[in-house]
Amino acid sequence: MTTPQAGERCRWCGRPLPERARTGRPRRFCRPGCRQQAHLARKLAAAHGLGDGDVIVERDRLEAMHDAQYLLQAAIEDVEHDLAAKPTAKEVRSALDWLLENAREAASTRVEPKAAPEA
Repeated sequence: MTTPQAGERCRWCGRPLPERARTGRPRRFCRPGCRQQAHLARKLAAAHGLGDGDVIVERDRLEAMHDAQYLLQAAIEDVEHDLAAKPTAKEVRSALDWLLENAREAASTRVEPKAAPEA
């Protein structure tokens, strides 16, 4: 068996894909439930005139992602500025801790398609 390449994630929930068999098509979903949700979402999108690449997400989740990206961008700029001034080892450690704190928040923030309402 081969292991998934870095970055291979379920197209519905974003979880890392399990190991795949040597033959057959590469997996796109981690579970049958994710494949089913994606199918239902495509049907709902088509009924509302949305394309395959369009998704509907909750505004608060999208705003949380934008906030996390903004904080990460600000942290990167702060660390670049701090490192340009020949900092001490303690200052470098402090800057990297600040960057990691914001990077972890951004990395843990996920925006998933909104599931179709149950009938």
